[in-house]
Amino acid sequence: MVEPPNTAYGNKGSMVLGISWAETALALVLVALRAKTAAFCLPGHPRAGILGLRWDFIWVIIALGLALCSQSLMTASVHYDLINHSEPPVHGYLVQSKLWSWMGQITSLLAMAVARIAVVALLLTLQSGTACRGRTALYLMAAFQLIISLVLVVLMLAQCQPMAKLWDNDLDGACPLIVMCSRFGYFHGVTVLLDLILAFYPLYIIGRLQQMKRSTKVSLCLIMCGGLISGIAGLNKTVSITQNTELIGTGTTSKVNVWALTEMWFIIIFGSIPVLRACFVRFTQDIKKTAARSSGASSDPSDPDGSWVELHNRSQSVWVTRGPTHATEGCPVRQILVTTNTSVVREGK
Repeated sequence: MVEPPNTAYGNKGSMVLGISWAETALALVLVALRAKTAAFCLPGHPRAGILGLRWDFIWVIIALGLALCSQSLMTASVHYDLINHSEPPVHGYLVQSKLWSWMGQITSLLAMAVARIAVVALLLTLQSGTACRGRTALYLMAAFQLIISLVLVVLMLAQCQPMAKLWDNDLDGACPLIVMCSRFGYFHGVTVLLDLILAFYPLYIIGRLQQMKRSTKVSLCLIMCGGLISGIAGLNKTVSITQNTELIGTGTTSKVNVWALTEMWFIIIFGSIPVLRACFVRFTQDIKKTAARSSGASSDPSDPDGSWVELHNRSQSVWVTRGPTHATEGCPVRQILVTTNTSVVREGK
């Protein structure tokens, strides 16, 4: 079946809404669990955010707000596309569909940038306070991807004069920056590489923790590498953009938008799963205790799997650095760091 050339979604608007709202529901559930179990810092924690809230939680709430705005704007765009059944399509509906699609794409860029900052903030809580190079690299990655996203937003809004020509081709005017914006959009695909780096960076941190069992390390690495999937979604979005020089006003807009929304929600989803391990452990233990009561068995209170070492700050861990032996400004030499200030939370037994 040939898609209508004058509609933005080409009869695939329902698919976009179905996939994106399912991802929205999952993200809301995970963030709600995160708010219940991993929103506050431990008492006296030196890196508490606002009102005792963790910085990674503060950033993810901001990202969630932007993501919900983007999802709502995309829904409005699809709505105007779905009700435009006449032949030829009603021009007013086409304009509205394109307008809200553009606004949704711009908001999703901002949401993804803030969500990556939330992931960086989480990794900073794991990174040792003396690992200055690693912390500096994380700060630079957060700033770099934020700047790229802001520049792309400005280019998207400034590529046409007047701006309304972006969503209404019948207006008089021109789009002198459309080629530059398109090429910079390809360059924005470098954020996919950042997603991959952020996904694999925990392997470097967790692998150095000597007090953790190997099975715990493996499970942590697996759940924290979930960001790899958001990187794959971003790669598909970039490929879709390169295949379509005119994103709005073609039947292939649905493909670009669904990958954009998927990447946005996956960053939030897989950035929330690692901090919920304690919640999942508690849930499985409750199931085990219920089963034990039913069978008349008793659980062993000394079971080491019932505890979860909180990864609030790797300066509280035991590991050997492999950095340089000379001191640098703000980064004193720490060849061997041994402390006992490790927070252990015993899950309900």
